[in-house]
Amino acid sequence: MNNVAKGNRYKYKTKKWLESQDFVVEYSEMIRYFFDRKKGVRIPIKKDLFHSDIIAVRKDLILFVQVKVNRKNINHSKALFNKLLLPENCEKWIVVWIPRKKEPEIIKIL
Repeated sequence: MNNVAKGNRYKYKTKKWLESQDFVVEYSEMIRYFFDRKKGVRIPIKKDLFHSDIIAVRKDLILFVQVKVNRKNINHSKALFNKLLLPENCEKWIVVWIPRKKEPEIIKIL
């Protein structure tokens, strides 16, 4: 399985896991197209809004979630999340899925 398919699979798994906890969940990715004049083709560029893959909303809490498989590149995500200023009722989570585990590891960024 390639990295894109694996990432999409775990984003979907995270979405279902959050929905089971009564969150309303949406993906927060935007795709812009860049036109390469030399080649004559459009190139899609994917960008995460608010440095997160998922935004989840519940009555008492708003989550900005970055999904990771294993523990690679967590420091980069932490650095991006630390720059993001949010109100008190919002939390920033890095959800780490370890293969063959049923529950993710949650890293809360303060």
